[in-house]
Amino acid sequence: MSDHPSRTRRPPTPRKKQGTVSRCAKCEISVYTIDSPAPAVCPFCHRSVDHKHFDAPPPEKVEVEDDVEEHVRRLYRKPHPLLVGALGLTGTILLSIAVYFQVVNIEHYYYAPVVNIYSLIVGLFIVSRFILSSFYRPPLDVGYRPKISVLVPCMNEEEAIARSIARVYAEGYPDDLREVITVNDGSTDNTLHEMLRAQAAFPRLVVANFEKNRGLCYGMAYSTLLARGEFCVFVDSDTFIMPGAIGKLVQGFVDPTVGGIAGHTDVENARVNVLTKMQDVRYFFSYKIMKAAESVYGCVSCLPGCFSAYRRVCVLHVMDEWMNEKVFGQSGNYGDDRSLTNLILKDYRILYDDESLATTNAPEDWRTYTKQQSRWMRSSVRGILSATTFIWKKHPVPALSWYAMMLLPIIEPVIMVQALVIAPLVQGFVTTSYLFGVSAITMIWSLYHFQKTGRTHWWTGFVFTFTYIVFYSWQIYYAIFTLATKSWGTRGAKK
Repeated sequence: MSDHPSRTRRPPTPRKKQGTVSRCAKCEISVYTIDSPAPAVCPFCHRSVDHKHFDAPPPEKVEVEDDVEEHVRRLYRKPHPLLVGALGLTGTILLSIAVYFQVVNIEHYYYAPVVNIYSLIVGLFIVSRFILSSFYRPPLDVGYRPKISVLVPCMNEEEAIARSIARVYAEGYPDDLREVITVNDGSTDNTLHEMLRAQAAFPRLVVANFEKNRGLCYGMAYSTLLARGEFCVFVDSDTFIMPGAIGKLVQGFVDPTVGGIAGHTDVENARVNVLTKMQDVRYFFSYKIMKAAESVYGCVSCLPGCFSAYRRVCVLHVMDEWMNEKVFGQSGNYGDDRSLTNLILKDYRILYDDESLATTNAPEDWRTYTKQQSRWMRSSVRGILSATTFIWKKHPVPALSWYAMMLLPIIEPVIMVQALVIAPLVQGFVTTSYLFGVSAITMIWSLYHFQKTGRTHWWTGFVFTFTYIVFYSWQIYYAIFTLATKSWGTRGAKK
């Protein structure tokens, strides 16, 4: 035996994991990889990139809810069957009364012909959405498992980006069939740091960094060019994927005529205040009724950037046209999701899958919300105008709906002034059919939200209607005169 005293061995210091930074000096873009292949050339300029090694930060757990499925159950709670029946009866009575008013008032239309005819058309349009959505069926789950790329472009989202990435990895899609690429578009906060922290926990994550802000369109395009999957799933940096959502979302692509599919998104922060509750009710209606009705004919008008999937070859096919769109001779890619949807809708069907669930953060203050609505309105105006050149080639039902969506919002503010301001001042009465029709429709889709979700803030649907009538409907004219504006409009980020 040795005379030397035994020495206590220290555990070996773990070696820092090394990654690769691939930088294009011309485009000022760097790509960080650890366990994923590093790009050899820049996807934009196709020049060789410079490679350097970097020490990845020590891995640490990125927080995800302990029980995401319980979170889903909290989002959707069935009210008591008797209450559901009462709500259904209430909606039927309200709708019947609204129809009765219209029929009875036909002989008196000459008192306010424009308002009455407009009210009738809008009522028929909304009712037709409910009728069409009743025929909606989500794509069947046939076990289709293609290779997909989840793409997360963002700017200034340090608080949410790591959690959003972690939820993608926790969603359950097979690791060998999924890659995740996130793009930092010149953020001025700690977004890049949070991305690299997530990358240490998920070494196959690819992190692209734009040293200067280039805009959402470039972030979406760069990640698409970098992707290797057959389908691209775009996820907002503050969108949180539910278990099985991606696997369900891609099922519709079994049909080769389908170019894109929208998932269903609820408001994550709905309980914060009246504004977020109001948006939650509105989101639900826009998806479950409006998109469901459009999906019946494969003509969903917009694949929201918060959670949607595209056939990658379709995006590549229209990418040059998409990135170089002009508005009054100037680049105007503020409405990236809607403009991309339009380009693909020309030749492919666009669907909605209400069984593919996610949540997203909505604006929590009125100033941010107003900026968001302004940008969305500009996007909507430009997208609808652009689609009029080809939508008539589709089925007549969605084509007619599209033209209605183009014309009705332009006329609406004038009708509201006539019904609620001029008529009382000049004729001494409010146009009853209009006022009751608006109230009835709001009640119906607000109660529909409660019936399907059990969320008790259904009444905030009336807050949406009131604020829309007083202020936000007028943004249509501002949108028309500012179509060339390119700003993302919210926190320097895309909301």
